[in-house]
Amino acid sequence: MTGVQVRLLLVEPDDGLADLLTTMLQTPYRQIHRVATATEAQQWLQQQSAHLIITELFLPDLDGRSLILWIRQQPQTQQTPILVLSAHLSSAVKAECYALGADDVLEKPFDPAELSLIVASLLQRMILQQGSDPLTGLPGRALLEETFGRLQQLHRQTGAPFCVAFVDLDRFAEINKRYGTAIADAILRQVAWHFGRLLRPGDVVGRWEADTFCLLLPDTSETQARLLLERILEALQTEPIKLAETPPLTLSFSACIFPLSGNKPVRLMDLHQQSQQCLQRRRADAPVRSIQEHVTHKPRILLVEDDPDIASLIQIRLQRDGYEVVHLANGREAAEWARQHTADLVILDVKLPGMDGFELLAFLRAQPAFAEVPIVMLTSLSQEQHVVRGFELGADDYVVKPFSPVELSARVRRLLHRQTPQLVTL
Repeated sequence: MTGVQVRLLLVEPDDGLADLLTTMLQTPYRQIHRVATATEAQQWLQQQSAHLIITELFLPDLDGRSLILWIRQQPQTQQTPILVLSAHLSSAVKAECYALGADDVLEKPFDPAELSLIVASLLQRMILQQGSDPLTGLPGRALLEETFGRLQQLHRQTGAPFCVAFVDLDRFAEINKRYGTAIADAILRQVAWHFGRLLRPGDVVGRWEADTFCLLLPDTSETQARLLLERILEALQTEPIKLAETPPLTLSFSACIFPLSGNKPVRLMDLHQQSQQCLQRRRADAPVRSIQEHVTHKPRILLVEDDPDIASLIQIRLQRDGYEVVHLANGREAAEWARQHTADLVILDVKLPGMDGFELLAFLRAQPAFAEVPIVMLTSLSQEQHVVRGFELGADDYVVKPFSPVELSARVRRLLHRQTPQLVTL
């Protein structure tokens, strides 16, 4: 990866070990920023981007597993590789770290050669992903920054006009929440296609993050950039996005244009931060706009799980897929809830306070409202007798921890589709 500047965030409270790791991992192409607490890591990640995060689990202010979960909840760090480097790691703790979103786990004391290989592998994967966005095929952040550097240098040499624009899709989080990530990804690909067909030769468009696109417009004045964006916006609004799974969607976006002038170098990251501040102020002053489509009923999922981190991980994933999630941590409380409410699907842990998952499963199957509702057992109990008992009591599926949130989401989707629910227009 020679020539590519990468940033590592090291979360390590031990000063001596942090210095050793910095010395080991430092190269001319790596910037290593070290913090000692989870709070410092969160503050830094809200201002900067990292190609790799290395974290200890035992932090002064927060359990490292909670930090991993927070990182995976932030749009800008959802895909950032995480390496857990900690002491006294049991197999259960390692499994939990993987379930929460860690990419690799290494126990202290570690083999320096093994650590170097893991870091190099994770960095290479991240750089390749950022080089070309795998979802849209557009340039990612790293390629955008590299291309911007070349175009900015050419602009300073020739004095020709040069504009940069950041484009944020309006209310895209609402679409993502309502229809799920698969539909949201399909929409992003169609938006990328619109950009590609409407831009001129020499223009560059890339996906900066999530639903934010970056346009590099050489030989373009501010007026020309504005007209170009208005033409793209008109195309999105006159040609609704049509997918088999949704009603036609009419999209809009908000954009900030930066005309570059003078010879002082500018960082693309700084322009992005300015654009976000500008758009936040604009949205605060603008009237609320709704997506132009029919609102449909969201399937309700009852999640009974007493581990708050695992429950949060599941909730985030299922809510992103467009489901309403009701979370309860106590088996008896879940039984009481089921007396008064219904759900389209249930996910049960077995080791629950109040009433264990097998007892709750038998109780639910005895209720007319839950007699045919799909029920998934999600538990660390993997012995054959436990699996058999779950199915005998009426479970539709049995998932053993540690589990993949993506796989769980696919199982949920399969069971709900098997029920062939009717969408209700409100």
